[in-house]
Amino acid sequence: MRAFLLLLLLNPVPALADGWTFINGRFPEGKVTVFKLTTAQKARLDLIRRCHTDNTKTPFLFTLTPQQSVILKRAMGFSPNRFVVFESFRGDAGVDIEINAINRFSEDEFEIPHKLLTRDHEARDWETNTMGWLPNPLANAHPSAIKAGSCPR
Repeated sequence: MRAFLLLLLLNPVPALADGWTFINGRFPEGKVTVFKLTTAQKARLDLIRRCHTDNTKTPFLFTLTPQQSVILKRAMGFSPNRFVVFESFRGDAGVDIEINAINRFSEDEFEIPHKLLTRDHEARDWETNTMGWLPNPLANAHPSAIKAGSCPR
């Protein structure tokens, strides 16, 4: 029995917590839903990229349009309210947060990997109780209301 336990401890276990590496800038496996970014979503992503620098605050800052949410809900049976953003076309190598992540793979498009979709109450529990992230002032910030080059605090 001791040898079995020792073997378990010494044997590397592949963990999804290590994330997913993009292949050719795209999520590597499973079904995804692809959307075109709206002008407002692009502005939001620019704000997030520029201003989300505090790792104590939640990175779940991206939202779908109502139309995009309906399409995702048809495909999955539900559509989360908020997403974390990765941008392979800007050099991100993969996804290291495996709950409600999107990958912006081009200037105008992003994909949502179905494998990473989690219902809002489960995602919120993980976000606050497991990760300990605080609310982010960017969550309610509108890019058009923020002075160029500044970030909400």
